[in-house]
Amino acid sequence: MTDTDDTVRAGEVDVLDAHVHLWDPRTTPRTVSPLVRTLGWAPRWMDRVARLVVPRATLDFVGATDHVVAPFLPATWRRGVGARRVRGFVHVEADWMGRGPLALADETRWLETLDERPLAIVGGVHLADPDAGALLDAHRHASPRFRGVRDKLAFSDARGVHSWTKRGDLMRTGAFRRGYEALGARGLSFDAFVYHTQLTDLAQLAEDYPDTPLVLDHMGTPIALAGPFGGLGQTAQARRDVEAAWHDGLARLAECPHVHVKLSGFGMPIVGWGFHQRAAPPDVGEVVERLGPHVRFVIERFGPDRCLFASNFPMDSVSFAYGTWLDAFTAITADLGAATQRKLLLDTAARFYRVPSPSA
Repeated sequence: MTDTDDTVRAGEVDVLDAHVHLWDPRTTPRTVSPLVRTLGWAPRWMDRVARLVVPRATLDFVGATDHVVAPFLPATWRRGVGARRVRGFVHVEADWMGRGPLALADETRWLETLDERPLAIVGGVHLADPDAGALLDAHRHASPRFRGVRDKLAFSDARGVHSWTKRGDLMRTGAFRRGYEALGARGLSFDAFVYHTQLTDLAQLAEDYPDTPLVLDHMGTPIALAGPFGGLGQTAQARRDVEAAWHDGLARLAECPHVHVKLSGFGMPIVGWGFHQRAAPPDVGEVVERLGPHVRFVIERFGPDRCLFASNFPMDSVSFAYGTWLDAFTAITADLGAATQRKLLLDTAARFYRVPSPSA
């Protein structure tokens, strides 16, 4: 997969961050908004109350509460980027809690009011809802940057693992598939957030709808791949089994030429690194050493024309800084050559989300 171009160093090529969550729980309706509005003046009390009222599995998923309850806006993201040449970002739906069947489109409208707007928007839609088609149209009317949706499908039978939907078989239901057909009929894409145990169902969905662009978020989120999490992955053999099942699922997905993958999400505690529990975060070298082999496996399976760099910030910020991840990613892919790195860092995401070039 190497080419003859010189290696790209961090900061030498434009980057499109394909997965960012913007929110402000003080002024917009999120799950944590009532808590923030009541105790936002007292962060310690807010953390204590959150740990009393929020389910343990949810707390374990996020790893900490500070990055969830604090606003994350374009200026916050830019501070993490620093001097690196990151052109912009794709916003992915972030737990908007409005009322009414079309309320999730309000998040898209809100994004249009920000000082720096996303280069593309992935809105929230529950595809099994009877109003899914109308909501898709509402998103499209709210912003010319709307490109597709994410319906959080991640589900686990393990009690210690947070499920983002109530049904593990949702992708197989007629109601969901009718919504998925409505998505494809409008030329929109689907962001799939699932756990590694669901990759077979996702592959079947992709095989059944080959004309609907699909991107797998966070490399398929293998639960407890790197260490114990939520009662899973307690032994080395259990973790090897996770890796084998994850690899098998990715291999089947890779056979679908319209399926892409976001190289992100491995800073989430659910993967099992335990970075968020340490006194000091990992440096670039450690991230390269530990995450690098997994990133390279995915790239080798799907190829650079179907892999997208993404940060998943602020969710992954619980484990490492933005610059640490981007610099590590650049190092992980250094030997692939400049042309391949440009695909991973910019071109593939721009093509998938139909982001015009700056001169267009």
